Amino acid sequence: MLLTVAVFSATSAFGSPASRERTQQAYALAYDLQFDRCYAALADAMAMDPLDPAPHRAMASLAWIEILFAQGVATFEAFTGEISKDDVVRPTVPPALAARFHQELEVATTLSNLPAATRNQADAAYQAGANAIVSSLYSATVEGRTLGAFGDARRAVNAMARARGLAPGKPEPALVLGMSEYTISTMSWPVRSLARLKGLSGNRERGLALMREAAAPGAETRTDALLLLMVIDNREGRHTDATRRLTELKLAHPGNRLLWLNHGATALEADDPIEADRVLSERLADGCRTATPAVLGETAMWFAHRGAARVRRHQLAEAEVDLRRALAAEPRDWISGRAHAQLGIIELRRGNPDQARRDFESALAFAERGGDAAAARDARRQLRVRRS
Repeated sequence: MLLTVAVFSATSAFGSPASRERTQQAYALAYDLQFDRCYAALADAMAMDPLDPAPHRAMASLAWIEILFAQGVATFEAFTGEISKDDVVRPTVPPALAARFHQELEVATTLSNLPAATRNQADAAYQAGANAIVSSLYSATVEGRTLGAFGDARRAVNAMARARGLAPGKPEPALVLGMSEYTISTMSWPVRSLARLKGLSGNRERGLALMREAAAPGAETRTDALLLLMVIDNREGRHTDATRRLTELKLAHPGNRLLWLNHGATALEADDPIEADRVLSERLADGCRTATPAVLGETAMWFAHRGAARVRRHQLAEAEVDLRRALAAEPRDWISGRAHAQLGIIELRRGNPDQARRDFESALAFAERGGDAAAARDARRQLRVRRS
C-alpha cells in the first residue's frame, strides 16, 4: 500500500477553534521532526478545547510515525512496491507507542461522535474520515493487514466524499480520496476486485488529480500531498518531479533531515550519483544520523546510499569505507543486501571475481530476507553471469 513517512495531517479545514490552530502548529513541528515540542503543542490544544477530536487524532498519528521510525521506515523505497514482501519479519512495535495510538484514536473517534461535534456537518464528516484513514494506515503499515484495512478505508472515503459535497470549495478531503483511488489502482486484479466489493474504486488518473488538488498552495494538506506525490513520482520513474517536490519540502521544513536522505535516494534512482553524493554528504557532515527522533538503521541508510553513489562515481576506496560503515551500523536486511551488492561491484572492478561472487551471494540472501525484490533480481543476475 502506498504511504509516506510523514505525519498524516488530519486536522480539519472547516473548524476554527483555537485548538485547531494549535494542532496545525503541532503538525508543523512534527514535519521538522521536533516531536517533543509537537506533543507539548498537542497537549496545549487539548486543554484549549477538551471536546475537539483533532489534537487526539494528531497524537495518535504522531505515535504511528514513531512506530514506523522504530521499524526503520525513512525513505520512499519502503513504499514503492519493491520492498513489499508480506512475510518480512517486522521489528517489535514499542508497546507504549501502540497503546498511545489506540487510546488517542479511540478518544478522537468518541469525541467525533458527540452531538456537539456533529453540528457542523462538513467538519463532522471530515473528522470521521480522518479518524478512519489513520486507523486504516496503521493496520496496513504497522500490522501488515492490507486487506484488513479496507473496512476503515471505505469508511474514510465515504466520509470524505460527504465532506467534499458539503464544502465543495475545500481541497483537503481530496487527499484521502486521491490516495485511495491511486492505491487501489496499483494493486493486483484480485485485490482490486475485492476492494470493489468493499466499495472502493481505483483510478490512477483521478487519484493523481485529486492529490494534486490537495497539494494546492494554502491547503492544510499540502505537505502530505507533496510527500505522497514524491513517492508516486519515484515509483513511476519521474525522478525530476520527485526532486522538485523534495526541494520545496526542504525549504518549508529545513529541520527534517529525512528529506535530504530521500533527496539522495531519489538522485540515485535518477542515475545522478554526483547529486546524490553532494546531498548526502551535506547532511552527514552535520552529524544528522545521530539526531532525534531515532530511526532504526538510519545511519546505515545514509552510508549505504552514499556508498552506492560513490561506486557509480568510480571512487572505489571511498565507497568501500561507506559501505562497510553501513554494514557495521546494524542495518535492516534490505540495506545489508544493497551494501553487499555494491561491494560485489567493487570487487569485480578490482579483478576479484571470487570475492565478488561471495558478496553477491550475501546480497541475495539479505535481499530475500528483507523482501527487496529488485535487489534480489539484480543479485541473481550477477550470480548467473558469474556461473556462465
